[in-house]
Amino acid sequence: MKRKIFKYRLVYYLAVITGLLFLIISAFSVLELFNNFSIFRTLFIVTSLVINSFTFINLIEKYDKAVLFLNLSLLLSIIILGYPLLLGFLNGYDVLRQFSLKFLILFILILIVVNVFKVKEYKEINEIENIGKHED
Repeated sequence: MKRKIFKYRLVYYLAVITGLLFLIISAFSVLELFNNFSIFRTLFIVTSLVINSFTFINLIEKYDKAVLFLNLSLLLSIIILGYPLLLGFLNGYDVLRQFSLKFLILFILILIVVNVFKVKEYKEINEIENIGKHED
C-alpha cells in the first residue's frame, strides 16, 4: 500500500528536490567552518544539517512528520535569507534588485504550495485490529 503525504505527485517531487537541495547546501556549508569559525555559525550549521537530513529521510520514506520537517527547513532558510534583506531595507538599500530576494520569494511560494496540498488525514489500515473481522 502506497502512502501519500501530498495530494499530487508533482508537489511530492518539488518537496523532495527542495529537501535534497537544502541537504546538499547544508552539507557543503560545513566546509565554510574552516574559513571563519564561530560558535554561533557552528550551531547554526549543525542544526540545519540535522533538520535537512531529517527532512530528506522523512520525505523519501513518506513518514507522517515529513511536512513538519520540511516546514522547519523552509522556515530556517526564509529567516536566514530574510534577515539581511530586512536590515538592508531598513537602512535604505535597494533590496528589490538583490538575487537573494528571488530565492526568498521562491521559498515562501514552496512553503505555501507544500502546506496547501498536504494530505490532512492518514488513512492507514491497522491489520492487527482487523484480524478475525469479516469485512464485506
